[in-house]
Amino acid sequence: MTAREWFNAQELADVAAERGVASFPTTKSGVIRYAKEKGWEGSPLCRKRAARGGGLEYHFSLMPETLRWALESLKLKGAAQQRHSDASEIDSRRVIAIRASGLPASARIVMEARAVILTSIEGYAIANGESRAWGITRFLEAQEDAVRRQKIEKLRDAGEILTEREVADLSRRLILTAPDGFQLGHDCLRRANDRRDAASVKRATIYAWFKARDEGGVLALSPTPPKTAQPLPKAFGQFLKFYAKPSKPSVADAYRAYTKDAAGRSDLQPMTLTLNQVEYIVSKRLNNIEKMVGREGLLTLRSRMAYVTRTTEDMWPTTIYTADGKTFDAEIADPITNLPIRPEITTVLDVVTRKIVGLSLARSENQRSVAEALRNACVGHGIPAIFYVDRGPGYRNEAMDADVSGLMGRLGITKMHAAPYGSQAKGRIERPNATVWDTLAKRLPTYIGADMDKEAGQKIHKLTRGELKQFGQSRALPSWEEFVRLCEAMVAEYNGREHRGLPKFEDPATGRQRHMTPVEAWEAHVATGFEAVGVDPDEADDLFRPYEIRTARRAQVQWNTNFFFHPALEAYHEEKVMVGYDYHQAEQVWVREFDVESGQPGKLICVARFGGNAERYVPLSYEQKALETRSAARLKRVDRKRDAIEAERDALLMIEQQRLTPAPFIDITPTPEPEPAPINVVEGPAPVRRRTFASDEELAVWALAHPAELTPNQLAVLKDCMSRPAARELFRMSGIDLEALRTLLRAAA
Repeated sequence: MTAREWFNAQELADVAAERGVASFPTTKSGVIRYAKEKGWEGSPLCRKRAARGGGLEYHFSLMPETLRWALESLKLKGAAQQRHSDASEIDSRRVIAIRASGLPASARIVMEARAVILTSIEGYAIANGESRAWGITRFLEAQEDAVRRQKIEKLRDAGEILTEREVADLSRRLILTAPDGFQLGHDCLRRANDRRDAASVKRATIYAWFKARDEGGVLALSPTPPKTAQPLPKAFGQFLKFYAKPSKPSVADAYRAYTKDAAGRSDLQPMTLTLNQVEYIVSKRLNNIEKMVGREGLLTLRSRMAYVTRTTEDMWPTTIYTADGKTFDAEIADPITNLPIRPEITTVLDVVTRKIVGLSLARSENQRSVAEALRNACVGHGIPAIFYVDRGPGYRNEAMDADVSGLMGRLGITKMHAAPYGSQAKGRIERPNATVWDTLAKRLPTYIGADMDKEAGQKIHKLTRGELKQFGQSRALPSWEEFVRLCEAMVAEYNGREHRGLPKFEDPATGRQRHMTPVEAWEAHVATGFEAVGVDPDEADDLFRPYEIRTARRAQVQWNTNFFFHPALEAYHEEKVMVGYDYHQAEQVWVREFDVESGQPGKLICVARFGGNAERYVPLSYEQKALETRSAARLKRVDRKRDAIEAERDALLMIEQQRLTPAPFIDITPTPEPEPAPINVVEGPAPVRRRTFASDEELAVWALAHPAELTPNQLAVLKDCMSRPAARELFRMSGIDLEALRTLLRAAA
């Protein structure tokens, strides 16, 4: 429920226009007509506005679901803006405090003394119900009386004799004019006047102090502004172009490069500073951030700047989910080709409890992997209110961002993007995303991160590539199934380990204070009444399924070059429908009506099955089509490379042929051949006939039966066959035991 419950027609029209709700009017008159058509005015949830001449107001519960979602998102946006405004005000006060603390000690003492005087004058005037001017007048009179008292004391100390009448006259004047309430001593007046011996302040000076304080705050009472440094010469600014480089040259090298270029260029100012002066300016006049601008990137510079620590003490779990992708720093066997790959891991983290609630493993960060991770998080732990992510392609696409038909709109989630180069703002996902998966990668022999020993890395690389070339797979590469099990175990290990960012409590098992684990933090919120907004099991599968608009024709819909048929589609001939599909299934699609107003998939029509496709006899799934497209592109590149090599070879042969000299004339007149001499044939043992095979499959079958009789050439042929996926598939279809053949080749090697 939003903070407000009643809205007038103009407010509802503005919300619908701002959020792009197509199913609700965007004008005041349209809203009034809509309310009359829906019968809102006769409902007890419609009331007259309290203001004079006001119109009608409508309760939040009367509005359609799409408009309620829009109002909820505006509420979250307004709360975020208010938090930003409060944070900005706090930051401005901090800036004033920092500037005041940056004053020298003497200037700060003067500023504080003047502030005390002004506060005393205002307080005395307020206590007596008078104006500021009256208080200033009383202060000046008290100051004169104090001076008169000092004169009496000095005269007595000097030994002068005053008559009783003179003393009584001075005292009477002092009593009559000295106001009560000013407890300001001589030292305070002297410090405020910023002079050693002057202990009196003039009327004009006090008014000037009040004016400065009213316009610039207490900091303006400082006697002099902070000392401003002399401007740097123009040549130093040009020198920084030689110094502010990512290669980080020294001051001396940059100084020499500048003076050398300035001698031959008219656009550079002659260097009037010595090397020692330039080194002093760099070390003393520039702060640690200014001197590194240009020498370090933005991310490195931000690590030196101030940051804001965000707290989640008053928030429930599932309020904010954050997600990020990471390329795994170890090689895994591809589940299809067995070649080494580095998978992309998308992790979803609950910000409040630091618990990893969702996970997906894929080849790269894209819409599919992000949707799968969010699906696991929502189904397993609940739908979040805010999804805080970066600006990667997996998080910025129409399927995610559409206001109503997108995944965020269908789930009622408000998505927030981190600013560019602002990874510090996503530290709660960046830290575990690195430590969890880096720890797992280092546990594998195929780790290729920066910490891997170079010699060991080269050894495992040669081993895996050699086995892949000979046998088509490597025992050193973890399989995809093993990788999935390791990831799930790593998530359970992280969620069950105490986290320093969570509160402490006394462990009843050990009796000592320790931090909560993410699982314990989640359970603690559940124990205090937290209930997650879950996903209905009947809708969990269809809710996250992507949908595309198609036109039904003759009881069929087409998707991914396949045709899917169902008799119920006959009534929707030449009408637009929404076709939902699964990334892994190709046998069926889910067909729903297309809701034009909301853009959402409507009522389920049928589950159409593959059939009637004239192009293929086997249904083509989304993944299979992507693999075939990639393979076709790779084959085209190989063909182009082969054609280039053959063209290069033919060109060389033509050049060599042109260099040949003409052949001399040869007389081809036949001459009688001499009769051949008789040959004495000596009988000996018959030669051994070499065994031949009609195919590689026949050779493989014979090799498994006669492993001791294999020749080196036959071993080479079998190793070449096992290195080719097509040959391995042919062996498998012929009934040959591939694992036994690999073992035989390893033993022979």
